[in-house]
Amino acid sequence: MYELNEHTEISSLMSEADRSRKKIAAVSDILFRLSQNDPTEKICGTLTVAVRSLRTEDIPDVSGIKKYIYLVRVLERIDETEEKLSGFQSELKGALTELYKTDELLRTLSDKLVKESDILLLLENKIYEVISSDTTLSDNEKELLEHQLSDMNMSQIVAVKNQQLIDTFAAKNSRLISGIVSVETTLLPLWRSQLSEARVSCTADDIRRSFETGRLTAEKIFSFSAKH
Repeated sequence: MYELNEHTEISSLMSEADRSRKKIAAVSDILFRLSQNDPTEKICGTLTVAVRSLRTEDIPDVSGIKKYIYLVRVLERIDETEEKLSGFQSELKGALTELYKTDELLRTLSDKLVKESDILLLLENKIYEVISSDTTLSDNEKELLEHQLSDMNMSQIVAVKNQQLIDTFAAKNSRLISGIVSVETTLLPLWRSQLSEARVSCTADDIRRSFETGRLTAEKIFSFSAKH
């Protein structure tokens, strides 16, 4: 920090500016760590692997003993899929919890940037006023103050770039949350219901319908995973 021993009020202003600059720098560090370990990428990878284990298959046009053998295999597949769906739903709930936490973190960081940028702007104005009105300042002291103003301006530029990065993270987070909620509240209950119906009826139409819903679920997850 720059020392202005005979101007304690100015030193106080500069100390406050340094605190705000450090807080903005801390936000930069957090965002850098997020960019290196993006939770949305990890979640999309996990869900993609999980949904691939929920296998479906086409219904062959067969009859007689071949059809019976196939239906037995399909019923086993339905049981296996329903069991895995429970684990998959747990994956979705865990993913949503992590995404909501990230969302809250991003809001907190955004609020901090706004607050510290406002403080720096206020301090900038005060320091400019001191430079222009305080006739007791030496040339060296003015140079120190101008250097501090330059640093403060750079921190405000960093804050703007950080806010843009936060907006990008938040948009990705929001899209992923929306996609997961859609799967969790709409497609998975429908798929479960159709699998149960297919087990009871053992008709090709019901089996096809349940497997087609499974494919739609997988496509939905692959689609919002691909966007990240």
